[in-house]
Amino acid sequence: MPTQKARLHPYPRRISPYRTPSVNRYAFSHETPPPPPPPPPRTLEHPVFEDIRTIMSVLKASGLMPIYEQLSSHEVGPPTKTNEFYSFFVRGVVHALTIFNVYSLFTPSSAQLFYSYRETDNVNQWIELLLCILTYTLTVFVCARNTKNILRIMNEILQLDDEVRRQFGANLSQNFGFSVKYLFGIAACQTYIIVLKIYAVDGVITPTSYVLLAFYAVQNGLTATYIVFASALLRIVYIRFHFINQLLNGYTYAQQQRKKGGHRRQAAGATLMENFPEDSLFIYRMHNKLLRIYKGINDCCNLILVSFLGYSFYTVTTNCYNLFVQITAKGMVSSNILQWCFAWLCMHVSLLALLSRSCGLTTREANATSQILARVYAKSKEYQNIIDKFLTKSIKQEVQFTAYGFFAIDNSTLFKIFSAVTTYLVILIQFKQLEDSKVEDNIQDQQQT
Repeated sequence: MPTQKARLHPYPRRISPYRTPSVNRYAFSHETPPPPPPPPPRTLEHPVFEDIRTIMSVLKASGLMPIYEQLSSHEVGPPTKTNEFYSFFVRGVVHALTIFNVYSLFTPSSAQLFYSYRETDNVNQWIELLLCILTYTLTVFVCARNTKNILRIMNEILQLDDEVRRQFGANLSQNFGFSVKYLFGIAACQTYIIVLKIYAVDGVITPTSYVLLAFYAVQNGLTATYIVFASALLRIVYIRFHFINQLLNGYTYAQQQRKKGGHRRQAAGATLMENFPEDSLFIYRMHNKLLRIYKGINDCCNLILVSFLGYSFYTVTTNCYNLFVQITAKGMVSSNILQWCFAWLCMHVSLLALLSRSCGLTTREANATSQILARVYAKSKEYQNIIDKFLTKSIKQEVQFTAYGFFAIDNSTLFKIFSAVTTYLVILIQFKQLEDSKVEDNIQDQQQT
């Protein structure tokens, strides 16, 4: 359960934004009115984005996110011309380095970065590098195209929080410390992987190889950082879905109290249910806005998710296979390769787990609203007409977070990926055994001749 700064009560505290104007006693007299109190300090940063400002700063500096202007506590504006030019310049440098690295992969200067895990070619490493370049390039293109959509999503979240604060007096902020932990973990893994790669290279490394290695680490790190950012946005939406579900649960609790004995409990339940028509309209509007935000995040990330999941699947499969080859090798086991594989597996498995959990939690809370309303519907006959409209609309809406519509991402995604990895591992191991048997047969034939 998320830990919110404002504890929710089964009976929510209602604060109406409309107040009765008071009479000014200085309007018809000669008395000097007292000076007005000083205005409260203006907070430009909203707490919900203040919690993830570290990861947002990294994305702004790398051009993956617009350097927006904070207009007020519940509104952000488009970037200035200077900031827009900076983002455009960074993306241009990224594309230039991408072209240079793709060219370098097909030249002899990068041959020293590839070494065989066994007596075969380096096709797996080439495919892995190309998938990394493709994933990051696609991320840059999609982020540049969805600049306005990201700002619109942020504004909708801020405006929704402002409405909740005025209506119920609740501050829906949470400490997103996991984003900073993942950020440091990604940086540590990438640094460790590059150090292992440098130590594994024989001879003097050329400047081209250094550029290829450095940009390879940056590509992996920024793609992983964007996945953490998307997961943080989903957590933000999850907290708000959870808030409205708790509000609706308060009405089911009131119905239970009315059915139990005691005039005071019945009176309290009846008083709370009198607010249901007004609150339900606000909750329905809030739920529809959250669904729009949820779909907007999916639309901004779906192409990136398809590419990243494909890249992660290939990386996990190849590293598991390389671990098997090293462990079952007859010669000496290379500690460098073992550490390399374990570092890649730790980073990709943790990112897949974070993404799957964030999508699963948000989808579950979004679908739970109709189930809670169904319980209210069964216990309150007076307001069944109000609930009927929402339930009829919810039946037609299928809430799920997808990878460009190919498959849904939820808590079962990690299990499905590892099931597919296991299947491909069995196929690769069988091919390796077949190849080893052919090599042994050739050796025996040469000895006999």
